[in-house]
Amino acid sequence: VREIAIAADPPPGQLFELLKTLAEPPGTQDLPGRLVAAGVDRISARPAGAAPSQPPLDLGTDGILRGDALQDVGSLEGPVAGPDGVSQPAASLRPEDLSLSEPAPGSVAAAPVPQAPPEPAGAREPSALERLERNPRAANVAELLTDIARDIEEAMRARRPERAIRLLAGVARCEQLAPDGSQRRVYAIALKRMCTKPVLEALANLVTVPAYREDALTALQRAGADGLEVLLDLLVAAPTVPERQAIFGALTEMKEGTDQLVHMLGHEDWFVVRNVAELVGELGLEEAVPALARQLEHEDERVRRAVALALAKIGSRAAAEPLRRALRDPSPAVRLEAALGVGGRKSSALAMPLVVALEEEQDPEVERELILALGRIGSADAVQALIKFAQPAGRVFGRKPVALRVAAVEALRVAATPAAVGMLQGLVDDSDKQVRTAAAAALKDLKR
Repeated sequence: VREIAIAADPPPGQLFELLKTLAEPPGTQDLPGRLVAAGVDRISARPAGAAPSQPPLDLGTDGILRGDALQDVGSLEGPVAGPDGVSQPAASLRPEDLSLSEPAPGSVAAAPVPQAPPEPAGAREPSALERLERNPRAANVAELLTDIARDIEEAMRARRPERAIRLLAGVARCEQLAPDGSQRRVYAIALKRMCTKPVLEALANLVTVPAYREDALTALQRAGADGLEVLLDLLVAAPTVPERQAIFGALTEMKEGTDQLVHMLGHEDWFVVRNVAELVGELGLEEAVPALARQLEHEDERVRRAVALALAKIGSRAAAEPLRRALRDPSPAVRLEAALGVGGRKSSALAMPLVVALEEEQDPEVERELILALGRIGSADAVQALIKFAQPAGRVFGRKPVALRVAAVEALRVAATPAAVGMLQGLVDDSDKQVRTAAAAALKDLKR
């Protein structure tokens, strides 16, 4: 940028638009073009190395010194009027001699001191969104919303989706301040019209850009099921892992349209089913359990792993039977995911399926994770099973490997119930050194 000229007392909104534009990554449109597209008329800019294609705006900046003012004055040749109207060499001028006051009567001045220009009569009025933000309950809300809808259309035509996002997010926030009743309905109708498919697609694409993520999410959440739909389409087409993660994170914050997620669990592409299964697990959608259960027979192990993890995270009574099937999957990786996903008191209905699975499990790694899952559940049934596993021998399970007994000690520490603590105290005198050490460390950790 070669030059930026700012009028005296520019509207704050225009100055903020300049700062935002300067902070954004460079795009296909240069700075002057972006300012014009944003409706900025009290600030002008010229790119470096480019001659002005039209006469510069008259912003009242003519005659203002550029560079170091004192050096500029000191470099003048010839006499300059002093503070008392007496001519003196310019080189002898002191900073305190410079005065912006009117010269005394009869004095001689070298040149008039430029004064700040008066504010032109045609100063920019506040935008429709600015007026709406000042009073979201204004009587002319419908008129302002119509103007904002037009601004969004212009922003999309100018390929400025970031501006459209800010407008749409601003309206969504104003809606929350409007009273219930007819005025809320006016907002709802206007937002429905603003949230066209192209606008929502632009919003979805910008959720991966940190600077616009919050505004994009606000607008997409307000769009409801339509917003979720475009995010899902974007998730399916995401070419890189970072993009997929960003879109996935946005989807977890959506509050409407979850029925579409359930429907997409029957998608023909395996990676779509996997992604959606992971998502419904993160959201804990119990209504997705039947659709997840149908995918336990999927031919792709990656899908079955995601489904098993989702069922474990949901952890409801409805998920217990499908999870029991997942724990009998021929792939140890699927069974491991099912164990890793279990956690918290909300999963108490899964305790008995885990105990049954432990009786049948042959893979040591899966056994260990199943035991730790019982500790995270921490229910009375789960702790009782852990006590039996931690004992050196038992009628139900028989003699157990030391590694699993140590895992049971760790799970008892996680459960931390009175019964679990009592068992740990009894194990500090166990005949096996590893078990004794693990029990003493667990008790010490619980006292912190």
